[in-house]
Amino acid sequence: MITEAGKAKIRDLISAQFTTMKIGTGGDTTNPMATDLDSPLASTTATKVSTGQSALDFVATFAGATIAGQTIKEVGVFDGAGIMLGRVNFNALGPFTASESIEIVFTLEVD
Repeated sequence: MITEAGKAKIRDLISAQFTTMKIGTGGDTTNPMATDLDSPLASTTATKVSTGQSALDFVATFAGATIAGQTIKEVGVFDGAGIMLGRVNFNALGPFTASESIEIVFTLEVD
């Protein structure tokens, strides 16, 4: 069991360390030994929104100029040294035009 205070501390530590979100065009099955996305396309600084004692949302917007013509299938959250916290694959989004943008929300829950 992790106490509620412990969950909040873990959330705060993760929030301070993991600040980058990447999106990619790959979509292979996730592997806990992976160190990067399958096919990284773009990265940006993520903002963090606390959604409770044990939850944290990483939110990032990617401009259409960066992802024009691409289909997004994966997202990951990384620290400043490039260490990946987590990765999610999903059904393809896109392709995008240069005038579009996409906001990605990556939710982490500590239970």
